[in-house]
Amino acid sequence: MRNYPIPFNETERLGALAEVAGLRDDNTALFDHLSDMVRQLFDCPIGHISVVEDEGQWYKSVVGMELGPMPKEHSFCVHTIMSDDVLVVPDLSKDPRFADHPMVAEGGPGARFYAGVPLVLNSGYRIGSICALDVTPHEAPTPQQLDLLRTLGKTVVAALEKAPAEGASDAQPSGPSTFIDLVGHELRTPITVMLGGLRLIEATGTASATSALAKSARRSAEHLDQLVETIIRYSNAATHELLLHEQTAGLKALLEEVVDIHRPSAEDAEKSLVLDQDVPDIELQIDTDQIKLALTALLLNAHVHGGRGMTVRAAFDADGHLEIVVTDDGKLDDKLDLQELYKPFVVGSRLPQRGTQGGLGLGLPLTRKLVELHGGEFEVRPLAHATEAVIRLPKWRMELAKCNELLAAS
Repeated sequence: MRNYPIPFNETERLGALAEVAGLRDDNTALFDHLSDMVRQLFDCPIGHISVVEDEGQWYKSVVGMELGPMPKEHSFCVHTIMSDDVLVVPDLSKDPRFADHPMVAEGGPGARFYAGVPLVLNSGYRIGSICALDVTPHEAPTPQQLDLLRTLGKTVVAALEKAPAEGASDAQPSGPSTFIDLVGHELRTPITVMLGGLRLIEATGTASATSALAKSARRSAEHLDQLVETIIRYSNAATHELLLHEQTAGLKALLEEVVDIHRPSAEDAEKSLVLDQDVPDIELQIDTDQIKLALTALLLNAHVHGGRGMTVRAAFDADGHLEIVVTDDGKLDDKLDLQELYKPFVVGSRLPQRGTQGGLGLGLPLTRKLVELHGGEFEVRPLAHATEAVIRLPKWRMELAKCNELLAAS
């Protein structure tokens, strides 16, 4: 399983990276000097300036040791570019995200301390980082050290963007407005649930039913309000980026909440929605609103494009990663190209026998982006008499929740 997150705006980010004037393989003394400054700032043997591309990472400058290009799964900096601020890990071997990393685990070079800040272009895109690395753990840096690290990052960006690129223009990176088109459209899906409940309230005549449906409608409205607030607060429309607001969450309670919200609309359509009773009672470190949004997208797709029976379950795979699975008894057409399912604006045509005209709408590409933002994977698995949509989250998200709980208790 892939063990690193992917920015929500990866396509646009890579387009902006390609336009940076100073990103050439040839190096200059200035960048080596900046790498040496970050090394000295944290009293580390290694300082470097990295560039995170599509499949891997390369170094504009390295001081202290020889480092060549490396795949993303061997990169610390791929985590650094997921936010606008510094990433500091006092002891990499004690961080669940990096404990099994080949540069950290036994048999490797024994990397322990890491401090880096993302290189943020004037356009807002994060393309790499300037970092310090050591083979011994460090105490947490001082606020003054972190401020200087941020200044070094801005200096690197200023040097990279200083010279005009050959044939450069002021045009923005090409590509669809994935953030606006996917997220903006998909935010309307909880409204469908809310309106369905309200229509049932108007049609019912019993007080008990009215009360239950009113409660369901209220919870759907609250759910929508939370999602909208989160999207606005943690998104950047200029770069199509979406940031995570992570917190420790209970898996069982989260799935129960989402299923309870969507069950009334399923029953109104004479469909069933069931939460499996064997859901692990665990905690994990996630952006709860984004995972709820991903599950909402999957359930709406299953509701509209799937069969009559829907089930949500969760379990661990053989490697300890968490799988959240939404199953419905609709069957994918044998002629359907599964890769088409992840493309936006393409919707299946027949129910419950999903059509051959492409994917299942906006829910799947949106879900995939949100899951990859969490460092996980998303896939659709066609079965003989059903279809499964699988959210797979890395095991370090459960381990990180345990670490945070221990820190809070200490």
